[in-house]
Amino acid sequence: MTDDVGYLPRLASRREFVDYLEGHPVPGAADIEHPDTGRKLVKTYMLETAGSDRQMPDLASRFAGHVRLHRLDDTLFRVEDAGHNGEVVGLIEELDDRHPVFYTKMAVEHSDRWVRQRVETSPWLDRLWLSSPILFELWRQVQATTPQQRYARLGFEHEARYEPIDGLGTDIEDDGVDDADYETPSAFVERRRSVVTLTERLSVLNEKLHRLIESYDPLHSLVHLQMPAAGRGGHRLNYDGRATNRSDSFADHRATVRRVLALYRSVTEHAENRLWVDTTDAGEGGFKISGSPLVIDFGEPLTEPLFDRFVELALERRTSRFRIGGFVTRRGPTKAHVVAIDRHLWQPFLLEATSRNLLAVLPHGTCGNTVHRLVTNVQRELAPTAKAWLGSEPYENAVADAANILA
Repeated sequence: MTDDVGYLPRLASRREFVDYLEGHPVPGAADIEHPDTGRKLVKTYMLETAGSDRQMPDLASRFAGHVRLHRLDDTLFRVEDAGHNGEVVGLIEELDDRHPVFYTKMAVEHSDRWVRQRVETSPWLDRLWLSSPILFELWRQVQATTPQQRYARLGFEHEARYEPIDGLGTDIEDDGVDDADYETPSAFVERRRSVVTLTERLSVLNEKLHRLIESYDPLHSLVHLQMPAAGRGGHRLNYDGRATNRSDSFADHRATVRRVLALYRSVTEHAENRLWVDTTDAGEGGFKISGSPLVIDFGEPLTEPLFDRFVELALERRTSRFRIGGFVTRRGPTKAHVVAIDRHLWQPFLLEATSRNLLAVLPHGTCGNTVHRLVTNVQRELAPTAKAWLGSEPYENAVADAANILA
């Protein structure tokens, strides 16, 4: 049965669950539902698997551990977890063949931990990484389509996670958990950190936001955006693929998630088409190389101590949220080569890190989600004004072009 954690009732059809998530009484569930459970916010976790050109196990096999999926129809599954005494922790819907989404009413500290454990233990899964350029593009869509008297909420964050701190060595692991949200040992380490949240009418934001961003570099790192709903409230998108329904309509929330996924998939597949390095036979023993590198320019060069700490904590540590493994070879005080393994799909690729940029060479088959993950975490934790290029094409342009095609 349900309790304060936010478990769902054990319903048997899509219609019953949709009614329940919309807030309507459900026959057979009202008598077992905790009085407060119906008011818990629906959290949606958007996930990445892999493109359709890759052979994958069925959806249930992609979720490691004691997770059991019970099919309700062609695309919707009830999710039970033996680690939670077989309770219904949520629903998984295959909104498309590449991006399943997990709906849950669990309290965020429980749902974040549940999703993190599923992703970390399965090479078939990764989060969606909503980079600042993607969130800014969605913000531009809000500006163009929403009445000016409505309110919007934007959150900006930059934490100098790799900045050397007197008396602090490199023995603190990056465990992938945000210090601001949970009590972890590193939460008590003082480091440079900027967190700004603005909730204001669109008319005011349209007039003043650009000047604010240009006056303070951390405001280039947009990490969450609450898009106004068709009715009251809105849908809060977080950089790590979590969307929270703060509206009065689950159907409107689901439509917003679909819209985000369409943009994300379009940019991801475009990045794969541009970046994948491949060779083709050119005849007479020769071959032709296609593809381009991903380049992320930091803007201001990193100091030698900052670069050293970044390489050790972000590129060499197993727990880094960059989710990269492999072998690092130092080529000098501010240069390193990485024969990297992306722990999503265990795909090998080459990475060069210098004090000025990251350069990645992605072989055919590398998930384009790697691009978004690198861009997102560099801006949040290393260089908020960093710029990325897909070969010669600015990453921001690729996002804007994808949005125009979908419009």
